[in-house]
Amino acid sequence: MRDCVLAATKAVEASRDELSRLDAAAGDGDHGVTMALAARAVRKTLDDAPDLGGEPLVTRLALAMGSVGGAIGPIYATSLLAVAARMRSVARAGAPSVEDMAGCAAAAESAIAALGGAKPGDKTILDALHPAVKALQQANDAGADIADALTAAASAASEGAAKSAEMVAAVGRASRLGERSRGLADPGASSLALILEAFAQAYRDPA
Repeated sequence: MRDCVLAATKAVEASRDELSRLDAAAGDGDHGVTMALAARAVRKTLDDAPDLGGEPLVTRLALAMGSVGGAIGPIYATSLLAVAARMRSVARAGAPSVEDMAGCAAAAESAIAALGGAKPGDKTILDALHPAVKALQQANDAGADIADALTAAASAASEGAAKSAEMVAAVGRASRLGERSRGLADPGASSLALILEAFAQAYRDPA
């Protein structure tokens, strides 16, 4: 998990300017900068706790993400704390299963929806997360292994993020723009898709 998280921080930092460009159309234009700061905080967490893993590490990562503030910090903090709670409730020895990952992703989706009242189709991070959750659930039903499940989730998230360009924002700052919010992908959905792509790649092809 640590290698996957590290890969995600690198992917986010490399896409800082593009994420800010997406955000500039309907927000403050700082999503890329905020996510890059979060990546730095996450890396520091990994460095400060080199032997930590599992639920305790996820909890620390939630606090790191929350420390950057903005709109996205609380969203990631809330979702990761929900993931940590799910991990505690199904604690078992060994590596997580695809079923475990699907349950954690679903818990994250529910937490984000409860936090801001958003739903898929509102042009938010959920437009990447919801398809990823469904892909993990389908992968579990099909008996897929973790590598294939992560790849399917990343692909679904990327497709969802791309489709968000066709949507009109229904919540948050961008909702004030109405039809003018259509045309560019949602930055939060886009950054989550990047993270999941990096996770899947790092898991399939470890350094």
